Amino acid sequence: MYKLNTHNNELEEMQETTFVENQLKERQHIEEWIRKNPEILGEELLIIGHEYDKFEVNERLDLLALDKGGNLVIIEVKRDITGGHVDFQALKYASYCSRLNPKDVLEIYEEYIKNHALNLNAVDELVSFLEVEDEEALNDIINQNQRIIVTANEIDKRILSVCTWLYENNIDIKCVSIKPYKLANQLIIDTNQIIPPDKLEDFYVSKKVVLNDRKIHVNNEVSNFLQTVTDQINGNTDYRVRYDGRRSYAKGVQFLNKPLNFVLGYAKKKRCLSIHLESKRIEGQEILTNLYANDKEGLKEYLGYEVDLTQGSKNEKWYRLIVTIPLDEDKGLKAYLEMYLKVFVKYKKFVEEKIESLNC
Repeated sequence: MYKLNTHNNELEEMQETTFVENQLKERQHIEEWIRKNPEILGEELLIIGHEYDKFEVNERLDLLALDKGGNLVIIEVKRDITGGHVDFQALKYASYCSRLNPKDVLEIYEEYIKNHALNLNAVDELVSFLEVEDEEALNDIINQNQRIIVTANEIDKRILSVCTWLYENNIDIKCVSIKPYKLANQLIIDTNQIIPPDKLEDFYVSKKVVLNDRKIHVNNEVSNFLQTVTDQINGNTDYRVRYDGRRSYAKGVQFLNKPLNFVLGYAKKKRCLSIHLESKRIEGQEILTNLYANDKEGLKEYLGYEVDLTQGSKNEKWYRLIVTIPLDEDKGLKAYLEMYLKVFVKYKKFVEEKIESLNC
């Protein structure tokens, strides 16, 4: 690694060092860096547990987090080199965490907040981070799966081989190196994701072989439906939608440069599809309120489905103008795809024309 000396216009080499040489410790330093800035692991995470030891066995988990999909993420931290057994250790913790229900996760997070004297409400933080409406919605997404992140200055080749194999067999595992470098009196920390890399076979200890595609394709009607909806909207309209493959809804980007966005969802309990335009900001709330007050009947007649304006039960600032499409018990979601896309396009066009007329 090099640093640019702009005065001389030349690169100055930074010498790789170790945490031991700099008297930096695993628990007091590296874990604290990750705990306070989990984004250094390359994604948005919410740390909910640190040095958690409430399992039936006498073992201590370094860090526990949630990702944006509600999955529990077990983070194993080693100071300089992982050694040859950290993979099994991480798998043990993942198996322990697989039995945690949403209430257990909430209690772990509440304990973490208390231990670190954080002025936070656990439920509110989870609702905000996972972008759901209320505590009840948390039950549908928290800990549906478990993931593993292994991090160290140097990750043993044997560990990389095992982790590569696990990853290719649908175990969500990631290896991230955290390396210290020295330049004069400065210590620079660099992170690098090793697994999953571009070429997984590079990390096999045994000879290289040509690998077949072993990915497991989950035949989930809801996720297939929402992924198809996302692809169709992104490919055929000027609006963009994101779907992570794990939730029962897909979320759109900002609409018309207003604090508004579309959400396309499936409500299992109510047995219906929905399309709603939402906002948590005053300008967006006013637009939705005016649309409902002045154009509810026109929108309902134009789309052919019920239209309602709701506020979040936990967050009253969360306004939604919802179009609800009931489902026939005898039909699968695929039968509704073309109609659902047409309703979205018509809903989008209706709102565009109304907002443009207000701006004139």
